[in-house]
Amino acid sequence: MFENFKLKIENLTTMPRTKSSELPHYELLCLFSNKFSETEVEPIKASVVKIINDQGGKITLEDYWGKKKLAYRVDGFRNGYYYLLEFDLEQGSKLNEITNRLRLSKDVLRHQVIKKHQKTADEIAEDSKIAAKIAARKDEAEKTETIKKEAKAKEAKLETEKTEKLKSENDTRADLKDLDEELDKIIDAANLL
Repeated sequence: MFENFKLKIENLTTMPRTKSSELPHYELLCLFSNKFSETEVEPIKASVVKIINDQGGKITLEDYWGKKKLAYRVDGFRNGYYYLLEFDLEQGSKLNEITNRLRLSKDVLRHQVIKKHQKTADEIAEDSKIAAKIAARKDEAEKTETIKKEAKAKEAKLETEKTEKLKSENDTRADLKDLDEELDKIIDAANLL
């Protein structure tokens, strides 16, 4: 029992006491009420940006998705306006202040703030490699699909040619039967003379 306690104390002393200089990165998704028009949403977006800036946040990305149908009713609304922001902010009570002010806002139906991991150059390179592999597999699958379709089309064409050939052979056989019957009639008529 005391050994675990000693390990915990040793770990605490080896941990760095200063934070990294990078600010944490957050993502905020807001849902605005459908009772507003597109022009009325602009001041609401500006107020959300002002809330973040007032707390010392630095906005790195703004993306307005526009009006979308909701999966279920939210406060009686079937549609809403989506607004996505990414920002850097010091940790602590400032984030709590932002979420409290958004929660109290009557214009914002829902909001969600998450801490977003910023990717390193190695992670971005790895992601691009994976995306390239996925694209290559997709291209390969499309090529094999087109080859299969072409093979099916050739097979169908050969099948129709085969059935047409058989049909024409049957037609010629029928013609030979008719010819044999006519010859038999002629022979019978010649015997009568």
